[in-house]
Parts: sequence; C-alpha cells; structure tokens
Amino acid sequence: MKIKFIFGNYECVAELDKEKAPLTCEAVLKELPIKSVVNRWGDEIYFETPVKINVEENSKDVVEEGDVAFWIPGRAICLFFGKTPISDDKIRPASAVNVFGKIKSDLKPLKQVAPGTKVTVVLEE
Repeated sequence: MKIKFIFGNYECVAELDKEKAPLTCEAVLKELPIKSVVNRWGDEIYFETPVKINVEENSKDVVEEGDVAFWIPGRAICLFFGKTPISDDKIRPASAVNVFGKIKSDLKPLKQVAPGTKVTVVLEE
C-alpha cells in the first residue's frame, strides 16, 4: 500500500511497511487525507497531523535516507532525505521515531521544499 505526499507542484510516493509498523500505518491511514504545513530540520521534513498513537513500534534513533516515520511527541510525520542537525555519520531524528514507510520517489526535490509549504497526504491509487 502506498501514500502520496503533495507539496505544491512536487509529489512523492511512499510504500507503507504494514509488517513492521501495523498500528502506525493504521493510525495514519485512518486520518487521510491529512493537510498540514511543512517544517524543516536539516534534511528532514516534518509536519503536524491529527494522528493519535502512543505505542513505540519499529521505533528507531537512527534512520535511513528515504524513511517515513511518525514522531509521537510532536504527532508529526517525518520524511528523512539527508542529515539532521544532530546527525554524525548516521541520520538521527530528534528522538526515536516509528518508521512506517519508505519513499519510492527521487529524494532530491525534497531539498527544495521550503518551511511553510502546504502538504497534503493521500492514499496513492
């Protein structure tokens, strides 16, 4: 199953990992479509959502390029496409995140998505 992130004239698609994070996937899918506003933290895009989940599931302190995750404290979806301000040789989120998908599109255009950009998340048909 896939979801699509729409940032103005750029779209990217992510494959959900229902095996590793079934509760997180379910919680996100239940709230679609999600509309929010982009924040940036280094090469991470994150945005607040109405998603409610408090269970750490497939939770990681180190993520990979292209990972899509849910940050419980901020109720935010995070897209990782490079290093954050606290990264060393690995990509590090602010705190552990539930990794629930992987971006299947080109990651380079995400670098051009500015803070304040509107984002919509929908089910990919």
